[in-house]
Amino acid sequence: MKAVIMAGGEGSRLRPLTCDLPKPMARLCGRPILEYILELLAEHGVTSAALTLRYLPHRIVDHFPDGSFGGIPLDFVEEIEPLGTAGGVKNACTGEDDEVLVISGDAMCDFDLSAFIAWHRRQGADATILGKRVDDPREYGLIACDDQGVISGFIEKPAFSQAVSDMANTGVYLLSRRALELIPRDQVFDFAKDLFPLMLSRGMNLRCWEGEGYWCDIGDLDSYIRCQQDMLHGRIRCEIHGHRDADGNIFAGERPSAALRITPPIYLGRHVRVEDSAQLQSGSVIDDGCYIGPSARITASILLQDCHIGRRARLTGALVCATASVGQGAMLFEGATLGAGAFLGEGATVNPGIKIWNNKQIPSMTVAGTHVKTAVQSRAFFDDDGITGEIGVELTPEFMARVGAAVGSLNPNVRVAVGCSGHKGGGVLKAALCAGIRSTGAHIIDFGENFQTQFEFSMNFCALTIGVYIRADNHASVKLFGVGGLPATREMERNIETILARGEFVRCSGEDMGDVAEMTGMSTLYKSQLVRCVPKNLNGCGARVKSSNLAVKNTLIDVLGRLGCDTSDVLTLELSAQGDKARIYDPALGYIRHHMIFTWCCLSELERGQDISIPFDAPRVIDEIGAARGRQVLRYFTCPADDTDAAARRLAGVQMWSRDALMQALMFLSAAKRAGGLGALLERTPVFDRTIRTVEVARNPASLLHDLAGEEKSGGIAEGVLLRGERGTALVRPLKRGTGIKIFAEAVSAEISAGICDDIEEILRKNME
Repeated sequence: MKAVIMAGGEGSRLRPLTCDLPKPMARLCGRPILEYILELLAEHGVTSAALTLRYLPHRIVDHFPDGSFGGIPLDFVEEIEPLGTAGGVKNACTGEDDEVLVISGDAMCDFDLSAFIAWHRRQGADATILGKRVDDPREYGLIACDDQGVISGFIEKPAFSQAVSDMANTGVYLLSRRALELIPRDQVFDFAKDLFPLMLSRGMNLRCWEGEGYWCDIGDLDSYIRCQQDMLHGRIRCEIHGHRDADGNIFAGERPSAALRITPPIYLGRHVRVEDSAQLQSGSVIDDGCYIGPSARITASILLQDCHIGRRARLTGALVCATASVGQGAMLFEGATLGAGAFLGEGATVNPGIKIWNNKQIPSMTVAGTHVKTAVQSRAFFDDDGITGEIGVELTPEFMARVGAAVGSLNPNVRVAVGCSGHKGGGVLKAALCAGIRSTGAHIIDFGENFQTQFEFSMNFCALTIGVYIRADNHASVKLFGVGGLPATREMERNIETILARGEFVRCSGEDMGDVAEMTGMSTLYKSQLVRCVPKNLNGCGARVKSSNLAVKNTLIDVLGRLGCDTSDVLTLELSAQGDKARIYDPALGYIRHHMIFTWCCLSELERGQDISIPFDAPRVIDEIGAARGRQVLRYFTCPADDTDAAARRLAGVQMWSRDALMQALMFLSAAKRAGGLGALLERTPVFDRTIRTVEVARNPASLLHDLAGEEKSGGIAEGVLLRGERGTALVRPLKRGTGIKIFAEAVSAEISAGICDDIEEILRKNME
């Protein structure tokens, strides 16, 4: 018995799943539909098969490199021009074929084909159609036939008023030579429109055999998902590769060792990685190479090969196509589809039934309420912490190579500083970044593994004008720096975003690609600079060091040791992971917070007769201290749109202590030794407290700030709005992406500063109503 498998369908209603593969290659529980069809044919004695190909034929041919499957030799017949269903079958037949079984390559079934063939032969039929009774006849081509299976007519997808039959045409046919001879060669000819009506008009023996097995015409994404869930629940007789446990779960590879919760039945492919506390619920299919993050929940959803699902993501009845990524906390609801290579940002939502086409991006914290097909949604790459995301989701090596090419394209002859925190993922991202930079002809000054303030010092010391620092853990950030190791200007960020969006990268030949200079020895120079922050020594002082970053901790311990400080005392220096914040714990005084240490360092410099330059969001009390001493307090912006802060940036370039908490902590300890203790320093420092709060907004933050400035007298607008009142001051500044507003409130106590934040937040929320 010869079979002809109709495998040329595009599957337009299955898009975006079929944007880059023919419909018969869509995977069901780890394998293409076509393999299940071939196994069914082999079971029922088919000895050879021809496949009619038209849409992306190479994807099918390449899947069967030896030209056979399950002992069945395969003949691939490509249609250059569309020939219709019957014309395509005729094109795949030879003059010697007496009887041909025709079956669709994109419908899942388990019919008893042996019984079907035997019945056809007993009836002496010219052609027999395999029919199946269906619940809703409006979605199918219907067959009108009597109890003996003699066909009298057809109707295509009728309304209920015309649905006089519930017998659907499954697309499985058995054709005799007499039927095949009616099909013209090399002409467009269909079974339902042309061949079968012609046979009826000639009074030929056209029969319908009612099949009682499973049949699913995978015509849309809902049926694609439903079919796989039927397979998991044993509603179809087929072989799913893998080991089935006592609960009915199927594992093609090793069962994950993580502490996860499984509600059976599910399918897990090979090389799947599932983190602790993830939930895989009934009806879910996780294909080969997927990653499921901690506390993610997958319910009745299909994940194709090499997907990445971030922590706390929620998928319910959704389809995620191959290599797509779902950011942490993102959600996809019933019928939502994320196309191959697409990206759903952190906290974003795809509403029910919405399709995101291949390689499209949905920004973080947004809702996709309409299909995203023809254009990538706009995305502001930079937020307040740089380009942020989860490694392997938003921040992939491929993306980092593009970032590097964009940075290098700003000036192909420039030297670019690069560095990263001590994390394996950060090292991989840095390597990809460097490859992109060098591809433009730009050169790299590689400072290796370090922490952010050390990187800034290294940039400043080497007089570099552009740098990229990667802070990496599961959630990472890529920060851009300009002259003096200061935050990059908005112009620089916008230029990079434009190059990334347009893909307009500078390219050079292999010989002209940029060089790399290793500068990992900068840590020695950095420690020497830290030692210079202490005029004499710290003999007789004692302090322990705490930091979540071992490099920060060890650097400060080493410097304290050089200065004669005992590092086993009860006084504790606590440093942030990037070295930009510090606080001190003293058993007698309690915690001395960062803003107090920083303010004292500013006071010290001002008393020495120095003007100072500090970030725009630094405490406002420092302005009063400077004015009282007749000195200037300049402020530079975190992301200037012009050069109005140029003087402040020039001065900040020579005052590294203002951005480095290790330097500030050492200056504070040294002064405390000279003054006779920490308490003596605090007595000279203005008493105040700060509360910093971020408020999410659902409105243009610029208009909210305009409304807010009308509530109270504004002290000026530069980077946000400065509000002054009897209780204290507050800087109110939008986040870069416009998704929130940050409040920096200052008052004589934490209670009052928190109250100021409460009042401002209440005003903002009222204005959003």
